[in-house]
Amino acid sequence: NGFDYWFTFILNPGVEPTNNRAERALRPHVVLRKILGTLRNSKGTAIHELIITALTTWGQRGLDCLQMLTIRLAS
Repeated sequence: NGFDYWFTFILNPGVEPTNNRAERALRPHVVLRKILGTLRNSKGTAIHELIITALTTWGQRGLDCLQMLTIRLAS
């Protein structure tokens, strides 16, 4: 259940105590996925979630998403 990580934010001042920022960043993509309704199986949904999570994380870190995606696909 992740008990070892529950209080990481106390030991690390740079870590937020909630995942609200991450949830808010992914929310528009979740809404779009539900509206389109094109991902009707668990494999397609999992792939979509993985790609969107990576793109969102790279964007928040100030990295070039296209460059990072190209690197990942080439390896």
